[in-house]
Amino acid sequence: MSINLNPVPVGDRTNQERLTYAHLNQLIEPNDYTASALLELMSPQELLALIRRADFVPWGLKPQVDDILGVKTTSNMAQDLKSALTRWRKRLPLSNPVAALDTAARHNGGLLIPTDTMWPIQLDDLNLGRPLCLWWRASDPQLLAGAQVAKNVAIVGSRDASDYGDQVTFDLGRALATHGYTIVSGGAYGIDASAHRAALTVEDWAYPNPPTITVMAGGIDRLYPSGNSNLLNQIVARGVLLSEVPPGTTSARFRFLNRNRIIAALSRLVIVTEARHRSGALNTASHAVELGREVAAVPGSVFAPNSAGCHRLIAEGSAALLASPQDALALVGADRSTQASRVDQVPRRPTDQLGRDEGMVYDVMSFSKSLLVDEISARSGVPMIQTLQAVARLEALGLASTDGLSWKLVYQGN
Repeated sequence: MSINLNPVPVGDRTNQERLTYAHLNQLIEPNDYTASALLELMSPQELLALIRRADFVPWGLKPQVDDILGVKTTSNMAQDLKSALTRWRKRLPLSNPVAALDTAARHNGGLLIPTDTMWPIQLDDLNLGRPLCLWWRASDPQLLAGAQVAKNVAIVGSRDASDYGDQVTFDLGRALATHGYTIVSGGAYGIDASAHRAALTVEDWAYPNPPTITVMAGGIDRLYPSGNSNLLNQIVARGVLLSEVPPGTTSARFRFLNRNRIIAALSRLVIVTEARHRSGALNTASHAVELGREVAAVPGSVFAPNSAGCHRLIAEGSAALLASPQDALALVGADRSTQASRVDQVPRRPTDQLGRDEGMVYDVMSFSKSLLVDEISARSGVPMIQTLQAVARLEALGLASTDGLSWKLVYQGN
């Protein structure tokens, strides 16, 4: 199936359906169980028409809505029908679905809806928590067709990753990606970034699924965090960005937590490589357990706070203990014999040689705009001394240049 990237013309049935979903998506926040219940009783077009009927509440539907909510979720998740409609109606004057679709198209993206053949059917396991639709951004839209659960492995963890966590994550991500598995994560600093980078180091990608998928908490037009913008642009070039919120939406704490259920649902296995006792990565693992997905965690030092969450998952029996890339490959049933030589091959791109600080510095630098070292340090969060060392290393590798005061990236032939 080809996906139309252009603004929606009136009169086209398929595009009208996409326009309806885009409109509802601007009115209804993610993970709204009342909206999901109503969509089991009516079509998206009928729900939009209902929302447009000011002050009207279909009280006759309330017993059926309550029945659906009572069967499929806990009572405290249920929302009053009238208050839900009131909340959605308040957003009507601010909604502009055509503009949202146009924004997505300008960013090499579009809107994926449940009736599309490329829709990831594993998201249906979320039941009432299934996303209404998914905004996507990718240089090759056909990669969306390969985003199936059999080849997706999520790797998540702390934003303040240690060198140990970064290295373990990179080794696991590269081993899995070399065997054709898509690495799913959230695009954040730390473990997420290391997981995505690992997948992108695999050359000559010849699989129908993307090497990596980022599930965003904000709109696909707002690359967040900004310090990872270079990395996220690389993911757009070779992988896929997904979001359940419309373009222009800013990231917020509750949206990160909502986003985690999608990471879990997309994946057959969720790996937590490093996480504190109350890390958001544990929220992703919890969703995975509820969905019946496999969960694994990497142990660390008993003295390391960054591994306390992993130890907790293992101790509770929620996660298998993962001690090596071979353990991860065994969990997904990968055949090591056919790809062993590729796992062990030396990375061929200069950026594959970067350490943690160098990678963070590289990701905040620009090819077109020169930055002072203190700006690079502030954007990356890397201390000044380490930033100076990092830019010197990048220059030595031919990845950056300086005019004596400021620095910018240098294009590579490969």
